[in-house]
Amino acid sequence: MRGLFAPFSVSELEERLVVLEAEISERRIEQVTLVNELAKISAHRSDASRTLGEWVQAHLDVSKTTASGLVVAARNGAKCRRIENAVAYGAATFDRAVEMYRYVEAGATEAEALDTRRLNLEDLRKMRVRRRRMTAADERKEHADRHFTIQPSLDEGAWTIHGRLPGLMGRIVDKAIAQKADELRLLSGAEQSSRGQRQADALVALMQDSLDGDISRVDGATSGQVTSAQVTSGQVTVFVDARTETVEPSGGFTAEVAHGPRVGPETLEALLCSGRVRVVSLDTNGRPVTTSDSAAAIPVAIRDSVLFRDGGCTIDGCQSRYRLQPHHITPRSHSGSHDPDNLTTLCWYHHHIAIHTNGYRIDPESPPQRRRLINPKQRRAPPLDDW
Repeated sequence: MRGLFAPFSVSELEERLVVLEAEISERRIEQVTLVNELAKISAHRSDASRTLGEWVQAHLDVSKTTASGLVVAARNGAKCRRIENAVAYGAATFDRAVEMYRYVEAGATEAEALDTRRLNLEDLRKMRVRRRRMTAADERKEHADRHFTIQPSLDEGAWTIHGRLPGLMGRIVDKAIAQKADELRLLSGAEQSSRGQRQADALVALMQDSLDGDISRVDGATSGQVTSAQVTSGQVTVFVDARTETVEPSGGFTAEVAHGPRVGPETLEALLCSGRVRVVSLDTNGRPVTTSDSAAAIPVAIRDSVLFRDGGCTIDGCQSRYRLQPHHITPRSHSGSHDPDNLTTLCWYHHHIAIHTNGYRIDPESPPQRRRLINPKQRRAPPLDDW
């Protein structure tokens, strides 16, 4: 089949595609007529479907979008004959006709809908949305339909977020995340992230700010230090597969926080860097083989003195003062201590995104106020020993 149309030119193939789309649209109009008859006899009630669209979706085995389009066309075809005729005579595709019908439902006249044929479908949808009349009942329904869910995977290794907000609430959330994402974009190195990644980072940063009571901003006067609540927080226990010998991500690293998610080497190192962690190695039967001493958090006095000494993020070229935190140059997972000489101050982006998420390391040979990062692809991670 690969070479079936090889002798044809692009224009000839395009013409054939257009003809096929016109034929599909004609068949859709025939379906619309049948759906209209089904609506008259309330066919969806025969098998307890909630709506006619739901019935069409199930019985035709089509997408929700296709089923909705058929129902919209059936509902409006009788009063918008010119739009129906435009499809019948090949002047409009079925998808365009559906958008025209919806435009009419939003308050436009049939003539106004037909005049939109010069627009692409996305622009037509935008015009329809702007034309829509918002009533008090509509507002109440949007408010009642608001929801937010966050669902973990089976091992809690990833979380999926779903939700729906009414207009103003959604605008507030969007503006807050966009503003925080733009702040992160200004941080040295952050421009390498996509907008979607920055927005995800921004959401986490906003939540962390809320938990910590942190009001710091990029380049603001407040340093954004870890709060005393974090420093004095309880011990975290992490269970590790004893067969794991390194923190090399490709080595099948297996660890799980007690009563929490499964984590990888970078997350484990972040835990070791920031707080009290006990690591328990388990054999294949789940029995403890070795147990580390509790890795205490950096003492407050040392933390404050390091932040005062450095005065800001020490990564070469970074001017950010957003959520400054001490970081271990030699990682805790590699016997690094809380000695001030082994600590350097990093902003939130370089600490949590560049290092503990993307796997970069501080170059120990770089100057204290001009720290450089080592790309994770240029070295093997240190072994998981001496915990």
